[in-house]
Amino acid sequence: MGNLINKISELFNKHKYIKLFLIVLVIGLISFQLRAQPADMGFTDNPQLKSMFADEHGRMYLVALDPYYYLRLTENYYYHGYLGETLKEVNGKLVPYDTCQYAPPGHPITEPVPVICLTTIAIYDIWHSYDATVTLMNAAYWVPAIMGILLGIPVFFIVRRTTLSNIGGIVGALTIISSPALLYKTSAGFADTPIFEVLPILFIVWFIMEAIHHQENLKKSLIFATLATIVMALAPRMWAGWWYGYDIVSGFLVIYLIYSYIIKNSYKKTVVVEVGNIKNILSIIGIFTAGGVLLISAIYGINNFINGALAPIGFTTIKAVSHASGWPNVYTTVSELATPSINDIISGSLGNAYLFVLGIIGALLSFISMRYKEMSIKFDAKYAILLTLWLFATFYAATKGVRFIGLMVPPLSIGVGIFAGQMANIIKRRNDDLTKWTLYPIIGILFLVALKITAQKIPKILIPTTYVPIAEYIMILTIAILAVYKIIDIISSNKEMQIKKTISILLALTLVLPPLANAVPLSSAPTLNNGWLESLNWIKTETPNNSVITCWWDNGHIYTWATRKMVTFDGGSQNSPRAYWVGRAFSTSDENLSIGILRMLATSGDSAFEENSILMNKTNHSVAKTVKILNEILPLDRTDAYTVLTNKYGLTGKEAYNVLNATHPEHPNPDYLITYNRMTDIAPVWSMFGMWNFNLSPNTPDDKREKGYYQKLRGEGFLTNGTLVIRVPLQKTKDYMVMNLIMVKNSTMASYDITYNTKTNTLISENITGFHKVIVKDENNIYEDTYNKNGVMSEIVRLEPVGNGQYYAYVWISTRNLEDSVYTKLHFLDGYGLKHIKLVKASLDPTNYGIQPGFKVYKVDYGNKYLN
Repeated sequence: MGNLINKISELFNKHKYIKLFLIVLVIGLISFQLRAQPADMGFTDNPQLKSMFADEHGRMYLVALDPYYYLRLTENYYYHGYLGETLKEVNGKLVPYDTCQYAPPGHPITEPVPVICLTTIAIYDIWHSYDATVTLMNAAYWVPAIMGILLGIPVFFIVRRTTLSNIGGIVGALTIISSPALLYKTSAGFADTPIFEVLPILFIVWFIMEAIHHQENLKKSLIFATLATIVMALAPRMWAGWWYGYDIVSGFLVIYLIYSYIIKNSYKKTVVVEVGNIKNILSIIGIFTAGGVLLISAIYGINNFINGALAPIGFTTIKAVSHASGWPNVYTTVSELATPSINDIISGSLGNAYLFVLGIIGALLSFISMRYKEMSIKFDAKYAILLTLWLFATFYAATKGVRFIGLMVPPLSIGVGIFAGQMANIIKRRNDDLTKWTLYPIIGILFLVALKITAQKIPKILIPTTYVPIAEYIMILTIAILAVYKIIDIISSNKEMQIKKTISILLALTLVLPPLANAVPLSSAPTLNNGWLESLNWIKTETPNNSVITCWWDNGHIYTWATRKMVTFDGGSQNSPRAYWVGRAFSTSDENLSIGILRMLATSGDSAFEENSILMNKTNHSVAKTVKILNEILPLDRTDAYTVLTNKYGLTGKEAYNVLNATHPEHPNPDYLITYNRMTDIAPVWSMFGMWNFNLSPNTPDDKREKGYYQKLRGEGFLTNGTLVIRVPLQKTKDYMVMNLIMVKNSTMASYDITYNTKTNTLISENITGFHKVIVKDENNIYEDTYNKNGVMSEIVRLEPVGNGQYYAYVWISTRNLEDSVYTKLHFLDGYGLKHIKLVKASLDPTNYGIQPGFKVYKVDYGNKYLN
């Protein structure tokens, strides 16, 4: 037995690349398995609900919204060789053209094919070669999980190079692959750019640090610098924010050059201070920094590089309340761009404050190097300079929005890995009593605490999912081989090293178990579902090709992918004047104004109010005045609108007709409105933009602006002696309940607010309701009445029969400014009170609580009267 142990130990020690390969393999497979978890659809145990979010083969739809934009581009490129929906002549050249996004008019789409599209196609070609049921969506689903295999590898090698510690490298790698800021957005189904936001800079940093490390071997150094430059040249195909990696690494190289020059000229002997070879650093700067400029400019155009170089300036104003142009800034309401607190940044990046602090400590301590054999400690500032710069830059980015927290994860994970590696080195090198009787017990106690907290999840960490069985089998086998090797390595060591190696493993487990435990289980429900697809397929097949879909921007990418029809705006074009106009169309109570807005947007797009339009020029580029004029003429017919433009605002006849061609077109595109249950929840957003007061200071914060909202409640109804009785609980404590009581008899409605003692079941008070207005929809009947002219809230009730004279009551408490809005009449009342917007299709909406069917399509009938 002893001989066998020695032979196995000898094998791994002699062929270290085997161990290295197994470590890299297990890091990649753990990352994949963690990211494959959503495929199990653990968000529900209901088989019917699962089937709503999956295709006919049971494969889950993509998660989130933006992935459908890239899916559409991928399908376009795969099936007809270019990204757009068609080819269109622009400035004398035939170019790919996106007819769906921000349409009309759409836009050219001439940029190089994104890496995410090429990766999807590669996975599809391989998978589809042996399974004909596979679709491009199915392939896209696995892009982030497969690319996630690479996520921990650069971190492992960077930390290993810094500390000469495999344990440190493994800790750093497992930290990054389990980070909450990255895990969800790089998991299966989230086929968007987040995985490509961090991969390029990780590989660039790895290659650059290798280039510096091999400074005495010019050939190797130049090869690694060239690899870094190639990755940099590919980065613009991966993410629009590619420039941050270029800026950080180029900034580091310049700082490190200056540092090395100062140290070399200040200290003649640099035995204990490691400095870079000046010529080598200059060569790397020439290849990476200058070469990056040349390659990016050559491949993507000089303007692309210049725009990237200037992008950090624009990034600082991303959350300004209002554009310099005067239109509201939608980014202030995008949840991903919400300003995080320090606690959000700390918990969102690595999951807990301890790892966050250790990441910073590790980054700062990286200037102490223990990888040199000739001496125990040497000072090497390059890693500390890089990580500090990287952390500062990404921390600033994180303060600009929740979605940027993930950019901090790579330097923090490297820092955690370096901390673990440095500690492992201390344990290995020191034999003093302080280390043995203080450090060892502390690590042991912390391990026991971590084990107690995570013990129940260890089986799930080892088997996160079996959706891809081969990945799980290989992962478990590889972990087992490495575990056997480590046990043999410990057994074959002397007693002192046995203790040291055991303590080092306990340290690593203490650091990685909590984040891995937090990473399981992982599930996320898609937004797209078969209920929505029923209505979207109807739009695709049953409406004219020039139809336009109007809704709030969030689901726009899904609509363009599913229908291939024009969409007013979406997640790639939300920050535009259309946010005001669409919000206005839903929040106004004036149907004619709403129709006028939809007619204008669907046919002429932004022509009536764009920067150099007639109205903008006439009003001296005043957005407020332009909006005022349009709001005045859009509800009118063409003749009356012409009179207002010429008599009231002084336009010439020719100018007026040009404006009217945009606002009152003779041949308008058909428009289809969509409402869905979540729109009720986000009413404060779209109503704020729709009620935007352009006369207020542009810096007026959102919470000071007018907006409306709906509060969802539930109630019950029943028939008794010919009277329809509806009870809506409004407030309940342990002592009393406030209820709104509605009674309808012979088309007459009464509403009372009743307070009674829940302990004694006695009535405390009964008054006419304090709501301004109460609206009740009972199947085909609508009852409404005004009760309190000073009321600031109104109540909307929709009854759904459940049998035996009983009703389920959907209830919305609405702010008064939305009680008669177009949205209220459409979504809650199926178009009641509207003459020209009619419900034409409805299907289930399983994504949010609300009425069912809750995904509704309405046709806008412009009629011909507006042309008079």
